[in-house]
Amino acid sequence: MMLFFPITSFVLLPAVQGTTIITILVTGMFALIIALPAGANKWLFIKELFVFLIVFALFSVISQFLNLLNHVPLNAGLLLVNSGQYLDDFYRGSHLTQALYLIIAYIVYLAVKYFADDSVIKYIYWGLRVFCLYGLYEVFFYFATGMKGDFITNRQFGENSASLIQTAPIPGLRLIRMKSLTGEPSMFAFSVFPFWALSYGLKRKFDQSLLFFCLMLTFSTTAYGAMVLFHFAWFLYKKRYKQIIYVLLAVLLVLAALQIDAIQEKASSIYDSVFGNKLDSGSGRSRSGKIENHFGFWLQLSTWSRAFGIGFGYIRSTDFITTLLVNNGWIGVLTFSGFFFYNRSLKATSRDLAFAYYAGLIILFLIMMASVPEFAYPSLWIYLALSFVMDKFKFLNEQSNTSKL
Repeated sequence: MMLFFPITSFVLLPAVQGTTIITILVTGMFALIIALPAGANKWLFIKELFVFLIVFALFSVISQFLNLLNHVPLNAGLLLVNSGQYLDDFYRGSHLTQALYLIIAYIVYLAVKYFADDSVIKYIYWGLRVFCLYGLYEVFFYFATGMKGDFITNRQFGENSASLIQTAPIPGLRLIRMKSLTGEPSMFAFSVFPFWALSYGLKRKFDQSLLFFCLMLTFSTTAYGAMVLFHFAWFLYKKRYKQIIYVLLAVLLVLAALQIDAIQEKASSIYDSVFGNKLDSGSGRSRSGKIENHFGFWLQLSTWSRAFGIGFGYIRSTDFITTLLVNNGWIGVLTFSGFFFYNRSLKATSRDLAFAYYAGLIILFLIMMASVPEFAYPSLWIYLALSFVMDKFKFLNEQSNTSKL
């Protein structure tokens, strides 16, 4: 299962959106767990899944009851998962379909938490290697031919393919931004970044370099901001003040090189595409406008609807915090945030590993809340569950030969 977890743009049944490889595997694994003889881990698995379903059902019933009492003024300014039908505010179809995605994702989390052994790390990083190599193949195929090389993606979002080409902002070079089998660069960064951060604590030098190179090829502000933030935290933690000085010197050298007209022209083009256009362009303004629209909509709701939301899966904003506020209210935001950070103890592991994991966790949370509202990506739930696996098997800096491959 870990070999396929990053792949989200390929489905086994193109007519059914959710039939990714890992979804089918998880469904089969769940049936197998239920069929197996009773054991301590099985009952813990069932107990935690039952608690999750009860909590979700409470949010669902309360939000829909409130929708019956107070009509929800859905409008065209909202990014509804199922567009249109603005008068339909009671148990919209997206409430149920998005719930299925969430339940599958939570089963992934529980399966890793209770049934994974210390070899899971090896398979996770092998999955990431294959994932990255396919992305590099796409980049170099386009560089050589000028054509799209993706022959695996078959998923559709409406009328759009999940394999859209976004060119890289380097004048004179025919490159596309790294996305591999996620569909777009920011989703690639969301899937890969936390495991790149974790590779520092696990001292997996090859994976650290490979994932870093691929993240750089995304030309994504999400990836770059996350990497800068993690490196700054890591250098401070390791007290590598010299490295910070070297970075500052490198910045000074870059600033000096920018005085050369030819370099300045190319750098300006890259900056405008990666950063400037996203901050100042219509796309950037549209993104911030959507966030404001959804936050304003939430403020207009009744007091109880602001607390519990209008229903999970109703809207999908360009960020996760306003998505949660509208769908599940401020209580939903607190519940999710509490779950995200609760009881992720790494007392039995090395300090370096614990720091790398926690830093990756915090930055992943910030990425999700600010720019990538993807709650059902398997990579997220696997990373959340890894804290229990690493603590259970007392992962240290020097891993066993089996988990180090």
